[in-house]
Amino acid sequence: MGFFKGVLGGNKPPSSIQEIESPRDLHVGDMLKMEFAEQTLISGQTLKVTEQFFYDISPVENCKTVSIMEGADQRIFLSTSLVNPERPLEVAVSVLPETVFNAFKRKKFVAIFDEPENTNHRISRKSDISKLEELQGFLGDVYNQERTNEAYRSTHDCREQDKMELGANAFDYKLLVSEDRKHAIRIEIYDGGRTDIYFIAYLELNKIEEYWPA
Repeated sequence: MGFFKGVLGGNKPPSSIQEIESPRDLHVGDMLKMEFAEQTLISGQTLKVTEQFFYDISPVENCKTVSIMEGADQRIFLSTSLVNPERPLEVAVSVLPETVFNAFKRKKFVAIFDEPENTNHRISRKSDISKLEELQGFLGDVYNQERTNEAYRSTHDCREQDKMELGANAFDYKLLVSEDRKHAIRIEIYDGGRTDIYFIAYLELNKIEEYWPA
């Protein structure tokens, strides 16, 4: 910890650098230190923002800032969320279909796509997830679908305008939230069939031990 403080200028950044108080304040190049957590992938890790995306996914989340973080064994997608007010820190990992089917029954999960008119899907995690040790802490037990709507993603920073600019990519958005509201699954389906799936853990904001501006 002392090494980073020495390199980056001590406890307080210079007055010309904006202080970071929330994940929403992060910009490319900024760094943070995670406290020890149930999620072994990020526990105690120092992460750096390498890229950012901005989402309009609902009337109350029209400029959701998602920071792509390097420093763990795989990329971490960090943001804030309104799903669980007591755990507003959203930490997500992108997963491939093989990983999804190791965690959930294929037929149940595929039904989310095959039956789009049904917006109340319910899925349960498999009892044996020994193949997914690297995702410890990112999976809940039972999930219920809570959202399905059109959404937008952009690389243009919308925080000053608090709205998306023209040219954002549209996609079909689905969110399944665990019954204890500590986990979720986000699904993004784009034109052409590309589908991105994320396993999400919701944590307290104090799980971020310290920020370092670039």
